[in-house]
Amino acid sequence: MTAMGRLEFGRLTEAWKGEASDFTPLLADRLDEIGSAIGVDLIGIGKTEVPTSGGRRIDIVAEGADGTSFVIENQYGRADHDHLTRGLAYAVAPPRARGLVVIAEEHRDEFRAIAEYLNDLAELDQDKGIRVWLVEARAVRIGDSLWAPLFDAVVRPNAFIASVGAAKRSEGLAAADDFWSRFTNSPLRQTVEQIIRTWQSFGHGIWYYRDGHATLTARAPVTGGFGQRAVIALYPDGRVGIPFSSYAGSNSGFAIPALTTESFRSRANALFGLEGRGQRGKTSPGWISDTRIDELITYSIEVAEAYRVEVERMTIDADEQFLVPDGEA
Repeated sequence: MTAMGRLEFGRLTEAWKGEASDFTPLLADRLDEIGSAIGVDLIGIGKTEVPTSGGRRIDIVAEGADGTSFVIENQYGRADHDHLTRGLAYAVAPPRARGLVVIAEEHRDEFRAIAEYLNDLAELDQDKGIRVWLVEARAVRIGDSLWAPLFDAVVRPNAFIASVGAAKRSEGLAAADDFWSRFTNSPLRQTVEQIIRTWQSFGHGIWYYRDGHATLTARAPVTGGFGQRAVIALYPDGRVGIPFSSYAGSNSGFAIPALTTESFRSRANALFGLEGRGQRGKTSPGWISDTRIDELITYSIEVAEAYRVEVERMTIDADEQFLVPDGEA
Protein backbone atom coordinates (compact mmCIF):
# COMPACT_ATOMS: atom_id res chain seq x y z
CA MET A 1 0.00 0.00 0.00
CA THR A 2 1.06 3.61 -0.57
CA ALA A 3 2.45 5.18 2.60
CA MET A 4 0.20 7.90 3.96
CA GLY A 5 1.67 11.23 5.05
CA ARG A 6 0.99 12.62 8.50
CA LEU A 7 -1.61 15.36 8.94
CA GLU A 8 0.08 18.63 9.92
CA PHE A 9 -1.46 21.88 11.12
CA GLY A 10 0.38 25.17 10.81
CA ARG A 11 0.12 28.92 11.22
CA LEU A 12 -1.11 30.90 8.26
CA THR A 13 2.26 32.65 8.03
CA GLU A 14 3.97 29.28 7.55
CA ALA A 15 1.87 28.55 4.49
CA TRP A 16 1.34 32.01 2.97
CA LYS A 17 3.95 34.62 3.81
CA GLY A 18 2.05 37.76 2.93
CA GLU A 19 -1.44 38.48 4.27
CA ALA A 20 -2.40 40.89 1.49
CA SER A 21 -0.16 39.49 -1.24
CA ASP A 22 -0.75 35.76 -0.69
CA PHE A 23 -3.61 34.95 1.69
CA THR A 24 -6.24 37.40 0.43
CA PRO A 25 -5.87 36.23 -3.21
CA LEU A 26 -6.08 32.62 -1.97
CA LEU A 27 -9.38 33.39 -0.23
CA ALA A 28 -10.67 35.05 -3.38
CA ASP A 29 -10.04 31.77 -5.20
CA ARG A 30 -11.67 29.69 -2.43
CA LEU A 31 -15.01 31.41 -2.07
CA ASP A 32 -16.84 28.09 -2.38
CA GLU A 33 -14.97 26.75 0.65
CA ILE A 34 -15.66 29.89 2.68
CA GLY A 35 -19.29 29.67 1.63
CA SER A 36 -19.42 26.04 2.73
CA ALA A 37 -18.02 26.99 6.15
CA ILE A 38 -20.55 29.78 6.73
CA GLY A 39 -23.52 28.09 5.05
CA VAL A 40 -23.92 30.60 2.20
CA ASP A 41 -23.48 30.16 -1.56
CA LEU A 42 -20.75 32.60 -2.56
CA ILE A 43 -20.54 32.53 -6.34
CA GLY A 44 -18.07 35.22 -7.33
CA ILE A 45 -15.86 38.16 -6.51
CA GLY A 46 -17.46 41.54 -6.78
CA LYS A 47 -14.38 43.55 -5.76
CA THR A 48 -11.03 43.12 -3.99
CA GLU A 49 -8.92 45.70 -2.16
CA VAL A 50 -11.87 48.10 -2.10
CA PRO A 51 -11.00 51.66 -0.95
CA THR A 52 -13.05 53.11 1.91
CA SER A 53 -13.78 56.71 2.85
CA GLY A 54 -11.26 56.47 5.68
CA GLY A 55 -8.40 55.70 3.32
CA ARG A 56 -8.25 52.01 4.23
CA ARG A 57 -9.18 49.02 2.07
CA ILE A 58 -11.70 46.17 2.37
CA ASP A 59 -10.11 42.84 1.47
CA ILE A 60 -12.96 41.22 -0.49
CA VAL A 61 -16.54 42.00 -1.42
CA ALA A 62 -18.12 38.74 -2.60
CA GLU A 63 -21.43 38.09 -4.31
CA GLY A 64 -24.03 35.64 -3.04
CA ALA A 65 -26.17 33.44 -5.27
CA ASP A 66 -29.06 35.92 -4.92
CA GLY A 67 -26.95 38.89 -6.04
CA THR A 68 -26.41 40.37 -2.57
CA SER A 69 -22.93 41.23 -1.31
CA PHE A 70 -20.85 39.91 1.57
CA VAL A 71 -17.89 41.83 3.00
CA ILE A 72 -14.90 39.63 3.85
CA GLU A 73 -12.06 40.87 6.04
CA ASN A 74 -9.08 38.62 6.79
CA GLN A 75 -5.99 38.86 8.94
CA TYR A 76 -3.27 36.75 10.49
CA GLY A 77 -3.14 36.06 14.22
CA ARG A 78 -5.88 37.26 16.58
CA ALA A 79 -8.61 39.48 15.12
CA ASP A 80 -8.26 43.14 16.07
CA HIS A 81 -10.66 46.06 16.34
CA ASP A 82 -9.52 47.60 13.08
CA HIS A 83 -10.66 44.76 10.81
CA LEU A 84 -13.99 44.31 12.60
CA THR A 85 -14.96 48.00 12.71
CA ARG A 86 -13.69 48.66 9.17
CA GLY A 87 -15.71 45.73 7.86
CA LEU A 88 -18.82 46.84 9.74
CA ALA A 89 -18.51 50.42 8.50
CA TYR A 90 -18.34 49.29 4.89
CA ALA A 91 -21.06 46.65 5.28
CA VAL A 92 -23.67 49.01 6.73
CA ALA A 93 -22.99 51.86 4.28
CA PRO A 94 -25.33 52.08 1.26
CA PRO A 95 -25.79 49.84 -0.60
CA ARG A 96 -25.99 47.71 2.52
CA ALA A 97 -24.22 44.32 2.40
CA ARG A 98 -26.01 41.09 3.34
CA GLY A 99 -23.36 40.26 5.91
CA LEU A 100 -19.81 40.61 7.22
CA VAL A 101 -17.34 37.74 7.39
CA VAL A 102 -14.18 38.22 9.48
CA ILE A 103 -11.52 35.52 8.99
CA ALA A 104 -8.64 35.26 11.47
CA GLU A 105 -6.68 32.60 13.30
CA GLU A 106 -8.37 33.48 16.60
CA HIS A 107 -11.33 35.63 17.69
CA ARG A 108 -11.50 37.41 21.03
CA ASP A 109 -14.35 36.66 23.43
CA GLU A 110 -15.51 40.29 23.32
CA PHE A 111 -15.68 40.18 19.50
CA ARG A 112 -17.74 37.00 19.66
CA ALA A 113 -20.13 38.76 22.04
CA ILE A 114 -20.41 41.74 19.66
CA ALA A 115 -21.07 39.47 16.67
CA GLU A 116 -23.74 37.52 18.55
CA TYR A 117 -25.37 40.79 19.67
CA LEU A 118 -25.48 42.10 16.09
CA ASN A 119 -26.92 38.81 14.87
CA ASP A 120 -29.67 39.02 17.49
CA LEU A 121 -30.51 42.54 16.30
CA ALA A 122 -30.53 41.36 12.67
CA GLU A 123 -33.18 38.79 13.57
CA LEU A 124 -35.39 41.59 14.91
CA ASP A 125 -34.92 43.85 11.88
CA GLN A 126 -34.21 41.94 8.67
CA ASP A 127 -33.79 45.11 6.59
CA LYS A 128 -31.54 47.19 8.81
CA GLY A 129 -29.64 44.51 10.71
CA ILE A 130 -26.18 43.29 9.69
CA ARG A 131 -25.31 39.60 9.98
CA VAL A 132 -21.82 38.67 11.14
CA TRP A 133 -19.77 35.51 10.74
CA LEU A 134 -16.52 35.02 12.66
CA VAL A 135 -14.39 32.37 10.98
CA GLU A 136 -11.18 30.89 12.33
CA ALA A 137 -8.64 29.68 9.77
CA ARG A 138 -5.52 27.57 9.94
CA ALA A 139 -3.26 25.84 7.46
CA VAL A 140 -3.30 22.07 7.03
CA ARG A 141 -1.43 19.61 4.83
CA ILE A 142 -0.69 15.91 4.56
CA GLY A 143 2.98 14.96 4.37
CA ASP A 144 4.79 17.17 1.87
CA SER A 145 1.65 18.26 0.04
CA LEU A 146 0.77 21.91 -0.49
CA TRP A 147 -0.85 23.76 2.37
CA ALA A 148 -4.63 24.18 2.28
CA PRO A 149 -6.79 26.51 4.39
CA LEU A 150 -9.16 25.00 6.96
CA PHE A 151 -12.15 27.16 7.95
CA ASP A 152 -14.32 26.94 11.07
CA ALA A 153 -17.23 29.35 11.63
CA VAL A 154 -17.22 30.01 15.40
CA VAL A 155 -20.04 32.59 15.32
CA ARG A 156 -22.87 32.61 12.79
CA PRO A 157 -26.42 34.03 12.53
CA ASN A 158 -28.40 30.90 13.30
CA ALA A 159 -31.79 32.16 12.11
CA PHE A 160 -30.30 33.14 8.74
CA ILE A 161 -28.61 29.75 8.37
CA ALA A 162 -31.87 27.98 9.21
CA SER A 163 -33.74 29.91 6.50
CA VAL A 164 -31.00 29.16 3.96
CA GLY A 165 -31.13 25.49 4.95
CA ALA A 166 -34.89 25.39 4.39
CA ALA A 167 -34.45 26.95 0.96
CA LYS A 168 -31.77 24.41 0.08
CA ARG A 169 -34.00 21.53 1.18
CA SER A 170 -36.77 22.89 -1.04
CA GLU A 171 -34.31 23.20 -3.91
CA GLY A 172 -33.16 19.62 -3.29
CA LEU A 173 -36.72 18.31 -3.54
CA ALA A 174 -37.20 20.15 -6.82
CA ALA A 175 -33.94 18.72 -8.16
CA ALA A 176 -35.02 15.20 -7.14
CA ASP A 177 -38.36 15.61 -8.91
CA ASP A 178 -36.55 16.85 -12.00
CA PHE A 179 -34.15 13.88 -11.94
CA TRP A 180 -36.87 11.24 -11.78
CA SER A 181 -39.00 13.00 -14.40
CA ARG A 182 -36.22 12.54 -16.98
CA PHE A 183 -36.46 8.74 -17.09
CA THR A 184 -38.02 7.39 -20.26
CA ASN A 185 -37.20 3.75 -19.51
CA SER A 186 -39.27 2.28 -16.67
CA PRO A 187 -37.01 -0.77 -15.96
CA LEU A 188 -33.96 1.53 -15.85
CA ARG A 189 -35.71 3.81 -13.36
CA GLN A 190 -36.54 0.82 -11.15
CA THR A 191 -32.91 -0.28 -11.26
CA VAL A 192 -31.66 3.17 -10.26
CA GLU A 193 -34.25 3.31 -7.47
CA GLN A 194 -32.93 -0.02 -6.17
CA ILE A 195 -29.33 1.23 -6.30
CA ILE A 196 -30.21 4.35 -4.33
CA ARG A 197 -32.29 2.44 -1.75
CA THR A 198 -29.46 -0.03 -1.23
CA TRP A 199 -26.92 2.75 -0.90
CA GLN A 200 -29.01 4.62 1.65
CA SER A 201 -29.55 1.42 3.62
CA PHE A 202 -25.82 1.52 4.39
CA GLY A 203 -26.29 4.95 5.93
CA HIS A 204 -24.83 6.93 3.04
CA GLY A 205 -26.20 9.97 1.27
CA ILE A 206 -27.59 11.06 -2.08
CA TRP A 207 -27.46 14.47 -3.76
CA TYR A 208 -29.72 15.53 -6.62
CA TYR A 209 -28.67 18.22 -9.09
CA ARG A 210 -30.79 20.45 -11.31
CA ASP A 211 -28.73 19.50 -14.36
CA GLY A 212 -30.34 16.05 -14.23
CA HIS A 213 -28.11 13.67 -12.31
CA ALA A 214 -27.91 12.17 -8.83
CA THR A 215 -24.71 11.50 -6.88
CA LEU A 216 -24.07 8.81 -4.28
CA THR A 217 -22.10 10.38 -1.42
CA ALA A 218 -20.20 9.25 1.66
CA ARG A 219 -18.55 10.95 4.62
CA ALA A 220 -15.01 12.05 3.82
CA PRO A 221 -12.41 14.72 4.57
CA VAL A 222 -13.47 18.12 3.23
CA THR A 223 -12.40 21.70 3.79
CA GLY A 224 -13.51 22.72 7.26
CA GLY A 225 -13.50 19.18 8.68
CA PHE A 226 -15.55 16.25 7.46
CA GLY A 227 -18.58 16.15 5.19
CA GLN A 228 -20.08 14.43 2.15
CA ARG A 229 -18.07 13.76 -1.01
CA ALA A 230 -19.08 12.25 -4.33
CA VAL A 231 -18.72 8.51 -4.88
CA ILE A 232 -20.37 8.04 -8.29
CA ALA A 233 -22.97 9.90 -10.35
CA LEU A 234 -26.07 8.32 -11.89
CA TYR A 235 -27.79 9.61 -15.03
CA PRO A 236 -31.34 8.97 -16.32
CA ASP A 237 -29.96 7.58 -19.60
CA GLY A 238 -28.11 4.80 -17.75
CA ARG A 239 -24.68 6.40 -17.65
CA VAL A 240 -22.41 6.38 -14.59
CA GLY A 241 -20.01 9.22 -13.83
CA ILE A 242 -16.83 8.47 -11.89
CA PRO A 243 -15.33 11.58 -10.22
CA PHE A 244 -11.64 10.68 -10.21
CA SER A 245 -10.81 14.36 -9.66
CA SER A 246 -12.82 14.31 -6.43
CA TYR A 247 -10.92 11.23 -5.28
CA ALA A 248 -7.72 13.19 -5.94
CA GLY A 249 -8.93 16.13 -3.83
CA SER A 250 -9.55 18.74 -6.54
CA ASN A 251 -12.50 20.29 -4.67
CA SER A 252 -11.63 19.45 -1.06
CA GLY A 253 -7.83 19.69 -1.09
CA PHE A 254 -7.63 16.22 0.47
CA ALA A 255 -6.61 13.37 -1.82
CA ILE A 256 -7.62 9.81 -0.90
CA PRO A 257 -4.45 7.72 -1.40
CA ALA A 258 -6.22 4.37 -1.88
CA LEU A 259 -8.31 5.85 -4.71
CA THR A 260 -5.43 7.39 -6.65
CA THR A 261 -3.24 4.31 -7.21
CA GLU A 262 -2.58 2.72 -10.60
CA SER A 263 -4.18 -0.49 -9.35
CA PHE A 264 -7.44 1.19 -8.34
CA ARG A 265 -7.65 3.17 -11.57
CA SER A 266 -7.04 0.06 -13.68
CA ARG A 267 -9.83 -1.81 -11.89
CA ALA A 268 -12.20 1.14 -12.25
CA ASN A 269 -11.42 1.47 -15.95
CA ALA A 270 -12.05 -2.25 -16.48
CA LEU A 271 -15.35 -2.15 -14.61
CA PHE A 272 -16.76 0.90 -16.36
CA GLY A 273 -15.19 0.38 -19.78
CA LEU A 274 -12.98 3.46 -19.61
CA GLU A 275 -9.58 4.23 -21.07
CA GLY A 276 -6.74 6.53 -20.05
CA ARG A 277 -6.44 8.57 -16.86
CA GLY A 278 -8.82 11.48 -17.38
CA GLN A 279 -9.97 13.32 -14.25
CA ARG A 280 -13.60 12.52 -14.98
CA GLY A 281 -14.87 9.23 -16.36
CA LYS A 282 -18.31 8.57 -17.78
CA THR A 283 -19.71 5.35 -19.16
CA SER A 284 -21.76 5.01 -22.30
CA PRO A 285 -25.57 5.33 -22.02
CA GLY A 286 -27.29 2.17 -20.84
CA TRP A 287 -24.38 0.93 -18.73
CA ILE A 288 -26.63 0.66 -15.68
CA SER A 289 -28.65 -2.55 -15.61
CA ASP A 290 -30.12 -4.89 -13.00
CA THR A 291 -27.26 -7.36 -13.64
CA ARG A 292 -24.69 -4.72 -12.65
CA ILE A 293 -26.26 -3.56 -9.39
CA ASP A 294 -24.04 -5.73 -7.18
CA GLU A 295 -20.75 -4.72 -8.82
CA LEU A 296 -21.76 -1.06 -8.83
CA ILE A 297 -22.62 -1.16 -5.11
CA THR A 298 -19.42 -3.11 -4.37
CA TYR A 299 -17.35 -0.46 -6.14
CA SER A 300 -19.16 2.36 -4.31
CA ILE A 301 -18.65 0.67 -0.93
CA GLU A 302 -14.91 0.41 -1.67
CA VAL A 303 -14.80 4.17 -2.30
CA ALA A 304 -16.81 4.91 0.86
CA GLU A 305 -14.51 2.65 2.89
CA ALA A 306 -11.44 4.50 1.59
CA TYR A 307 -13.11 7.76 2.63
CA ARG A 308 -13.84 6.30 6.08
CA VAL A 309 -10.24 5.21 6.59
CA GLU A 310 -9.03 8.73 5.85
CA VAL A 311 -11.60 10.27 8.20
CA GLU A 312 -10.46 7.95 10.97
CA ARG A 313 -6.77 8.53 10.31
CA MET A 314 -7.14 12.32 10.18
CA THR A 315 -9.19 12.31 13.39
CA ILE A 316 -6.47 10.35 15.20
CA ASP A 317 -3.71 12.59 13.81
CA ALA A 318 -5.62 15.73 14.80
CA ASP A 319 -6.11 14.42 18.35
CA GLU A 320 -2.41 13.62 18.63
CA GLN A 321 -1.52 17.19 17.64
CA PHE A 322 -3.04 18.43 20.88
CA LEU A 323 -1.84 15.75 23.30
CA VAL A 324 0.32 17.18 26.07
CA PRO A 325 3.45 15.07 26.69
CA ASP A 326 3.89 13.67 30.19
CA GLY A 327 5.45 16.18 32.54
CA GLU A 328 4.43 19.24 30.47
CA ALA A 329 0.89 19.70 31.78
